[in-house]
Amino acid sequence: MSTDKRGNAMKKAILVLLVMMSISVVPMFAGAIPHPNSGTIAPTNSFTAAFTGNITGYFYGFSAGHTDYVGMLNVTTSVFSGWFFNNQTTAPGTSADFGLVTAGDVLVFKLWDVTSGLTFASNPSMSADGINHAYATDFAGGNGIPAGIFVGMEDLPLGQSDLDYNDDQFVFVNVNTGTPEPGTLVMVGSGLIGLAGILRRKINL
Repeated sequence: MSTDKRGNAMKKAILVLLVMMSISVVPMFAGAIPHPNSGTIAPTNSFTAAFTGNITGYFYGFSAGHTDYVGMLNVTTSVFSGWFFNNQTTAPGTSADFGLVTAGDVLVFKLWDVTSGLTFASNPSMSADGINHAYATDFAGGNGIPAGIFVGMEDLPLGQSDLDYNDDQFVFVNVNTGTPEPGTLVMVGSGLIGLAGILRRKINL
């Protein structure tokens, strides 16, 4: 092989290597964590601060055609975080400080659809159409985002929304959420009744 051919082959190999390296550093974000009952209104979550400190939010992704922003209302203190993450221009993985909270503070996540001028929320009473616009589930961490609570939100009103809760997607750290299922409540009640029976028997012995 001539020196020129060897040099060209080397240049091509380096070029391929550079292209592969550039591809490997581009963050690859998986799709939204799907709402298991797509097409139906998600159960309303009760969001609270897990501990005293700051709430950090991460932009995960979006599928909405409208321009949206997200914010957080601390119901306990009546403090609003302000609006973050223009969904059309924010890079996945971008973080923002949603403010200082005290453990147990009640939180509501709100979505402002700039295109329609409507505001929706995880609390149905704060949504323009009176329904829950946030689906939440645990997020184990990944794509450069730490573990937290994944929140997928709908930006269209009932009647126009497909209720798949993936229009705008976020992860929040330092947040607890709970949606007790009726079956869980029954089990807890049964357990308490059983415990009461055991205590009664011990007292009577």
